[in-house]
Amino acid sequence: MGTASTFGNLDPSKQAIIRNACLREFARAGYSGASTNVMCSEAGIAKGLLFYYFGSKKGLFLYLTEHCTQVLNDSFLHGLELKRETIFDRIVTLTLRKWALTDQHPLEYGFLAQQLCDCPPDVEQKIAAMKKVNVERYLQILVQNIDFSDLRPDLDPAKAIDIVLFVVEGFRARNIEKYRSNPRPLSELHYEIIIELRKYLDLCRTGLCR
Repeated sequence: MGTASTFGNLDPSKQAIIRNACLREFARAGYSGASTNVMCSEAGIAKGLLFYYFGSKKGLFLYLTEHCTQVLNDSFLHGLELKRETIFDRIVTLTLRKWALTDQHPLEYGFLAQQLCDCPPDVEQKIAAMKKVNVERYLQILVQNIDFSDLRPDLDPAKAIDIVLFVVEGFRARNIEKYRSNPRPLSELHYEIIIELRKYLDLCRTGLCR
């Protein structure tokens, strides 16, 4: 029986055709509604071959999750230069950089966005483990070369960062729930979210800085 590693031995152009057909279908219909028949038809392969490579629909879903995460991470980190700035500005800088990937990698971004709304419960733990690694890497980047000169002198910088991240994580969780209940074009959401995010960060700045 084949595996995802067997799939990796295919010609890269053939891999891309199969992968993109699958990404489009998952992004269109979510996990529950996605049809492997449609994927195979668009990719021009037999259904048995898809399962030969990935074992199951869930195996394919996990492979695509890992692939999309890697593609977006590599693109995010490529050429990244961290100028000295406040934690508030850094969060906006990195958020906008991540969102710029929407245009560069629409299939990968669309797949992961749809995953927020429709993800098999029995693979959520594995996906959560992938996300945990990415979050830890992101936090390391977030705190590099931060300017604390405006911070109140009675505040520990590490505690100040914790406070800001607590607010941002709550804001993020709320927006994910809003997206789940009412999915909309990402471009519209980004515009609204960045305006509201800046307001929350300004409130944090007022409380933490001189």
